[in-house]
Amino acid sequence: MDTTAISTEVVELLCRISRQKLREQDITPLVVFLTALISILRGVMIIDRTIAVEEEERLQKTLKAFASGDRDRIELIQRLVKGVSKQQVYFNPTELLTLTALFSESEKLLLIGSGYEMSAVDGHIDLREQMYLQSIGNRLGLDSRHIGVIDCLFTKEGTLDLEAFAEVQALLAPSEFESADPVFAKAAKHLLALLLRQ
Repeated sequence: MDTTAISTEVVELLCRISRQKLREQDITPLVVFLTALISILRGVMIIDRTIAVEEEERLQKTLKAFASGDRDRIELIQRLVKGVSKQQVYFNPTELLTLTALFSESEKLLLIGSGYEMSAVDGHIDLREQMYLQSIGNRLGLDSRHIGVIDCLFTKEGTLDLEAFAEVQALLAPSEFESADPVFAKAAKHLLALLLRQ
């Protein structure tokens, strides 16, 4: 993600969501990614109208991994969680597209994969959650074969396209995230391990 190109639109959106005046240096690729991630995870939690305890725990665990003990970051993440819920960003495709405009294919895949992980945490993937994630993946412009691979591995339905699976593995390779905060590579490694276990 190229931070030099973060638009004023993204800055305004993040200020509105966090309900605080953010300076340009506050808006790192990680903050933008986290806002999109929180939006998608919250969307998955809310779409089936039941928030399972496991989902709430998974959200906290995911956010804790991204906060990596930084107190300012933890505080900002909490503001973002509240703001995303209040503004219902998860139901606003335009805002999601604004947030993800500069994301690489790998970052978008990491977002959707994390959404599927959240969806599967309570033991089954609700059809509404599945449709929500497929719809978001399509809006983000992800290759439908790649969405299909993640969907197939988590739902255990359909036939796995091995060629597309190899592409997904390459896109989620930690080396794809080396230029970003190390927490991205860690998250990608975690998702990859999950997919290989499915």
